[in-house]
Amino acid sequence: MFPIPAMVVSTVAVLSSVRRGGQRAMAFGRSIFAHHGTPRVERIATRDALEEFARLPYQVYAGRAAWWPPDVQNEIDFLTRRTPAAAFLDLAGFCARRGHQMVARVSAVINHRYNAHWNEHLGHLIHFEALEDENEATVAMLKEAMAWLRSRGMKAVRTGFAAFLDYPYAIDNYGRLPSFLLRGNPAYYHCYLKDAGFETEKGQVDYTATLDAPTLERYRGIIEAGLSTGATVKSWRQYGFLAAIDAWTDVTNAAFDRHWGWNPVTRAEVRPMLASLGDTAVADLSMIAEMNGQAVGAVFSVPDWSTMLARIRRGSTIDPERGGGTRGALINIGVTQEARGRGIAVTMAARSFLAMAQQGMRYAGYTLVLDDNWASRRTAESLGARITDNFVTYRCNFP
Repeated sequence: MFPIPAMVVSTVAVLSSVRRGGQRAMAFGRSIFAHHGTPRVERIATRDALEEFARLPYQVYAGRAAWWPPDVQNEIDFLTRRTPAAAFLDLAGFCARRGHQMVARVSAVINHRYNAHWNEHLGHLIHFEALEDENEATVAMLKEAMAWLRSRGMKAVRTGFAAFLDYPYAIDNYGRLPSFLLRGNPAYYHCYLKDAGFETEKGQVDYTATLDAPTLERYRGIIEAGLSTGATVKSWRQYGFLAAIDAWTDVTNAAFDRHWGWNPVTRAEVRPMLASLGDTAVADLSMIAEMNGQAVGAVFSVPDWSTMLARIRRGSTIDPERGGGTRGALINIGVTQEARGRGIAVTMAARSFLAMAQQGMRYAGYTLVLDDNWASRRTAESLGARITDNFVTYRCNFP
């Protein structure tokens, strides 16, 4: 039951560009690095360095048949504090070089709103990417970023989850396209992070449901039972898209208030992130649940955007359950405390999955779920979903 991933924000800009006939600069990169020279760590301070920082993943994933590329301009705007979240953050970008070649990158972030919400002194490392066989340079960079956080009063650092900013690290299915915009990191990242002093903090699972005829019929029964309790479920289009954005914000803040890793967001932040999606299938796949006229549940779902947003090598095909136009994704689901135990979550999810099937999708992803969040895991299982990917988040407590 995770909040909307950060890259959904940049999806709006990408879709707008595609509609205008624009094309993202997503050519495959390749490493031109020769293994010589002493590594050094640098702060990101120039426009050229920002561009190089944002494009490093094109080298890391150059050999992949399919992967989710970054939005280069979105990352540059973030690091130059031209985003709504900047008011709540202290941040610094770091890279490791050997000679003139950038071989690793990371951003150190202090999220003051998160720390106030949880009464913590926790920093985050986000944007982590690195080339293979660069242990010395990468670990030195990570430790420099961690020292920056510690010098500013942080007592611990997390990497692999920050609400709206970062994703967990994959621990299986390396080389395969993960669910919508999740990490598909190389296996060697875990060695780098553990060598820098990190240990596993949380595990997460990603689910996939097959939208076959018997399953869809079962969903209709789930919906009928859920609505018999007095709840109503409407798509964001039926509810009114802008009103649904506000309802999603309010419900999510309430539902996730004590959920690990979450921090509150404002309507003013969320509206510009999502408003431009009103004329997409998001409006039909996302749901709002009401009880007695009050919004008590919310789902944010997306169609299969892999053909538009994923980088797919010419001649390659994607497994149908992972994309290629056949896999929708429920990104976020939440129900307020007072409305739980009525089947509202599974009813909203079933309605969303039925809508996906009506739009030609054969599979549906059911959001990242913490390993120990058994309420949400039981919801996934009741929808016939199975675990298809596993992820972890890391933490290091400073001595």
